[in-house]
Amino acid sequence: MIYPIMFDAILIITLLMILSICRQELFWLKKGLKIIDRVDSGKFRLLVNRICQSLQSGSNTKVFSAEEEEKLSISLDLNKDDLSLLLDTVTLIYTQAAYSIVKPAVMEAYMKDPLNIEDDKVVILLNAWVMYAKGIIDVLRQKSIFHTQVNDINWSLNMQSSSSGISKEARPLVLLQLGLTGTPATNLTVEMNKQDLSTLYQNLEKIQAQLDALK
Repeated sequence: MIYPIMFDAILIITLLMILSICRQELFWLKKGLKIIDRVDSGKFRLLVNRICQSLQSGSNTKVFSAEEEEKLSISLDLNKDDLSLLLDTVTLIYTQAAYSIVKPAVMEAYMKDPLNIEDDKVVILLNAWVMYAKGIIDVLRQKSIFHTQVNDINWSLNMQSSSSGISKEARPLVLLQLGLTGTPATNLTVEMNKQDLSTLYQNLEKIQAQLDALK
């Protein structure tokens, strides 16, 4: 299937989708942060270290077994849903910090404001980040936060004649075919004119510059 590109419309739709997702994540993040503040600091330190060790190992299994989670629920005085949100929130903090390669000072400032995490919990989270950051970043560099990735690119150049009876000028169009991973694997074919290609190139340049700044 061929999709003519309208970059402005696609950009608006994409931003709206991202905004919707961010709002949902923000809601659950705020709830998870409240749970963090309720947990005993000594027990929270052990939990954070265990999560960081799991992230550093690159294991795809759950951090805690079902039996361990039951014991944690009792120990932390949390129901199953609150415990799950607590684990997800701590994991999110470290995975986002790793993908953005956040420095400890920046992480500390962000946790204090706007996240408003209590000082004793900030110290625990920060100390674990200092200890495990390099290992977590190295592991997550090999992974993607998206299940679908581009694994192949093909293109072809077509000349399309104007539909106008007055103008018979042909205009070049590029058909860009992206091979996407997934189950099943799919192909996405995008139709672009010269201006579309120029816009795409400029955005790729900006992305490359930001990636280079993280090195």
